[in-house]
Amino acid sequence: MTESLFNLPEGVEDILPDRAQELESLKRSLLDLYSSKKFQLIYPSIIEYADALGGDVNSELKNSAFTFYDDLSSNEIAIRPDISQQIARIDQASNKLNVQKYCYSGEVIKKRKDSFSRSRVTIKAGVEVFGSKDKEKELIDLLLESFKVGGSERITVSLGMTDTLDELINDCTLAEEEIMQLRKLISSKSKSNLDDWLKGKDINQKIQDDLNQLMSCHGDISCLEQITKISNTAKRNVEELKELAANYSDVDFHFDMTDFPGYNYHKGLVFSVHSSKYGFAIANGGQYQSKSSDNNMRNAIGFDIDLISLIKIKMED
Repeated sequence: MTESLFNLPEGVEDILPDRAQELESLKRSLLDLYSSKKFQLIYPSIIEYADALGGDVNSELKNSAFTFYDDLSSNEIAIRPDISQQIARIDQASNKLNVQKYCYSGEVIKKRKDSFSRSRVTIKAGVEVFGSKDKEKELIDLLLESFKVGGSERITVSLGMTDTLDELINDCTLAEEEIMQLRKLISSKSKSNLDDWLKGKDINQKIQDDLNQLMSCHGDISCLEQITKISNTAKRNVEELKELAANYSDVDFHFDMTDFPGYNYHKGLVFSVHSSKYGFAIANGGQYQSKSSDNNMRNAIGFDIDLISLIKIKMED
């Protein structure tokens, strides 16, 4: 992308003619692909009431969102930093309890720089499936096909499962703010910082050892063996990841049990896509729970792709 000469804020850029047409073509190709797989196209609003943003994960999303006072409603308005939870809101409002498949594309705006583009503003395309189990392989297949359509196949797919870490954190009996601190420390992969933080907490030594062991579980598939004795949940997670990876003989997989993409609403399988050359996430996705119209929990899984990052990586290939 050509840098703007007109003093745009840091982390913001114009998309000029040399790349604008390429971006539009990529977006159209991906939405056509998703439509061919029976996904319904949705364009959610770019703004929402700040108090409603993200539903049950409001606080985390709101912390990433730009907000402003709305003269018309006298309420605080947020500009979306994420589209997945908007789709979940739309699915809940639809009052449909059967399987629903949606696709979308649009801008997201965050307070912090994000992804390979190091931008606060980017354009994403993605899909979400609600009300169905066992969609993991279908979504991974579609994710890989998306990158073929985008002309970038030199990628690494990172896989993980949230269950083991969630179980360990639940056993720590921490306050919500402490849980957020712990997750950030574990994601940083700093053993010394984690050990220092744990010293001031009344946490069982075995749990501390298990957290350190889980944090060190990242690399090729062999790294998974080191966590199988943590718990039955860990053993089950390892078996599920191995079973999923066995479907693909030509994919470069990386496994990480504590570096989860996007926001912390994911529960279960999580995955991300990185450039083989740069390592920054170009796509993020995973399983999560959404509420149905009758207020019951509804299985969901999806992913989104940073289109601007994908174009930039193609430029560097």
